[in-house]
Amino acid sequence: MNGWLVASWFLAVVVATTIWSNWDWGRIQRRVAGQRPSLDRQSYAVELHSSGVWEPVAFALYDALQPICVKNVMPHPDDGLMGFYFDDPEDMEDLVEEMFERLGLPMPKRYDSEATPYLESARDLAIYLQKKVSGCAQ
Repeated sequence: MNGWLVASWFLAVVVATTIWSNWDWGRIQRRVAGQRPSLDRQSYAVELHSSGVWEPVAFALYDALQPICVKNVMPHPDDGLMGFYFDDPEDMEDLVEEMFERLGLPMPKRYDSEATPYLESARDLAIYLQKKVSGCAQ
């Protein structure tokens, strides 16, 4: 009986921590979103076009980031990848790999975050991907 009680308490702590973490993450996204314009898919592409990013790249990135946002929060090109969308660098690496697949780019043998330029914002990622799509990346 004692073992079941300990397991129940452990499970309760894990569930409570998960709920609190998700609630806090959503609160952060809503606070940031309240300080900037909300962009739909087309407006997002127009915003990125000013940085030389083509529409298909912008749409693919928007579609990948939208499910990460909490309800009623839209992606914005200047949102930080770490902190706004992700709290783990491996999740960001997964996004880069997903974007390579979505855009039909040849996947590097192994994603190496050290060989990739520092990607602070969604705009930085879009520009990096655009260079890859254009064949201009070094």
